[in-house]
Amino acid sequence: MNNQFLELSDQGKNGAGRWIGGTALILFCWLILGSFVAAPFLILSGAAFTGDTSSGDPFWNYLGLNLSFFGIWLGVWLAIRFIHQRAFRTLITPKPKMSWARVGVGFGTWLVLVALAQLIEFAIYPQRAQLTFNAAEWLRFLPLILILTPIQTSAEELLFRGYWLQGTGRLARNVIVLCIVNGLLFGLPHMFNPEVLSNPENTLLLFLNYFATGAVLAFYTLRDQRLELALGAHAANNMFAALAVNYKDSALTTPAIFTNPVLDAPFGLATLILIAAAFYLIVFRLFDRKHDKHPEG
Repeated sequence: MNNQFLELSDQGKNGAGRWIGGTALILFCWLILGSFVAAPFLILSGAAFTGDTSSGDPFWNYLGLNLSFFGIWLGVWLAIRFIHQRAFRTLITPKPKMSWARVGVGFGTWLVLVALAQLIEFAIYPQRAQLTFNAAEWLRFLPLILILTPIQTSAEELLFRGYWLQGTGRLARNVIVLCIVNGLLFGLPHMFNPEVLSNPENTLLLFLNYFATGAVLAFYTLRDQRLELALGAHAANNMFAALAVNYKDSALTTPAIFTNPVLDAPFGLATLILIAAAFYLIVFRLFDRKHDKHPEG
């Protein structure tokens, strides 16, 4: 399978030792340096003493946990710049520059679909629509969410759908295999999220939710041969949760307009599959057919 996005990994230096070393460097920056960045804020929140990020002051928790993702940014940049010695842009696109318009397509399409799915859930289960809107707190969080959420989601995309998807693409070019591997890589770290740990009876289904998310975003990236759609879709998903409808015991607790007390893993997986299919049809079958080439921005 010829794929311009995967072929970007041919640039620079690419011995197996460099990919192993790059991964080790990224994990060090993420888990060690990122933890040092987060620690002062988690101490202020009180979560550092309990080990439970769903407890403590949500403001400091949100700030600390999201700032820790600068560790991924740093690690990925150092790995690409100094270990592989290629342009950082090659993790995103084979084009001369990144397309912000394409990011916008991914963001807008996913946002509309996830909002519709949430409306359907509230229509079926109206008792789950618990209004928790607090204007003062919502406005206090708003600048953080608008700035830090895209930083957090793009860090994950650059690592999972960028560095690791291109890296595994050097070993296999089968789309199904790559999507499965990427889904596994994305799902495993999320198993330590508070909402997963507090719902042990749904561990497998919650894993499948994260696995499917990673696999679907990997598929979009391979299909589009660039990362922008995944960057936009992931940011829309997390921003909607932070501002509109969050879950009880979420890893990133925010004063969203609604708080859903039920983490319905089967319903979530079913709606995710429908959202993923609708996204594909809208972007690749409807939108792209009206545009002979991708918009650049």
